[in-house]
Amino acid sequence: MRFGSNLFRVFLLISITACASTVSAQDDTIPLPPPVSSGGSGSGSISGRVVQPSGHPVNGRVRITLSTIENPGMLSYTDNNGGFGFRNLREGNYTIEIVADRELYEPITEQVRVNRGMQVALLINLREKVPAISRPAGGVVSASELDQHVPGLAKKEFQKATSLVKEGKTLEAIDHYKSALDIFPTYLMARNDLGVQYLKLKRLAEAEQQFEAALEVDAKVFNPRLNLGIVLVEQKKYVAAIDHLTHALTIDGSQPAAHLYFGIASLETDDLPVAERELSKALALGDIEYSIAHYYFAHVHLKNGDRNAAIRELKTYLEAQPNGEKAERSRSLLEQLKN
Repeated sequence: MRFGSNLFRVFLLISITACASTVSAQDDTIPLPPPVSSGGSGSGSISGRVVQPSGHPVNGRVRITLSTIENPGMLSYTDNNGGFGFRNLREGNYTIEIVADRELYEPITEQVRVNRGMQVALLINLREKVPAISRPAGGVVSASELDQHVPGLAKKEFQKATSLVKEGKTLEAIDHYKSALDIFPTYLMARNDLGVQYLKLKRLAEAEQQFEAALEVDAKVFNPRLNLGIVLVEQKKYVAAIDHLTHALTIDGSQPAAHLYFGIASLETDDLPVAERELSKALALGDIEYSIAHYYFAHVHLKNGDRNAAIRELKTYLEAQPNGEKAERSRSLLEQLKN
């Protein structure tokens, strides 16, 4: 799996319209599949369409759950065009949960208000799965990466490497990334993804070399810049990491991974106001997938002498990710703080 393409965050786009009769999105009438009734006597409805991050129709059926305080769950599925609908809804506040392939997409939860007689139409873009901190991060495929005229043989080797990564065959994938680069040394995506594999294996010097080589080809590419910052954090070279992470954020400030690692590096250099600011942004942009930021928030509070706040942050992290990367360390630290 290419980290460069699979790790960017696509923001949720939702359009809601209320009208007396026809409900439309993107000028197309949204087809209502067989209605799911709430059992109420209202005449409101919620209909919509779920699409991939690219805007293309979803492949396969997507589970849609509509719930209220009184009714914990009305279950439906999208049709072959991604359409869904709930009819005969009472006036009130509704929660919609959209769950597609959990390996590829994040669950989406949205709040919708339905007034009496209102027909609400939603257009929901799935967003790709954002990885936990233990995985290298990427974000934006630059124009330089897309515009490269890659020889066919190099592209073939790259695709083979990508398939091997999906199968968990990291070492074999590395060989094919190298083959692609032997054919086309300035292949940006191959440089980045080879570096990612080295980073996964904690072969930090080799990862650093690949990301730096990519930046020599184009200093404005996001993924190698961010991943180089991550390598430097792993190497405890925090000041150098901050330089690269700052640069990455000037390219794309919407990526939670960049804010997270900037926050970690700032924490380690005792720049606590910046650490708090960046960790907050990581949580705001990354949601539960970046709950590990609470672990680092706890250390910010400890450095500020606020033991109770640190305990709250550790508990929040463990509630969100009880088996997370820092879970055992968090439990151990909690025991120390309580005692």
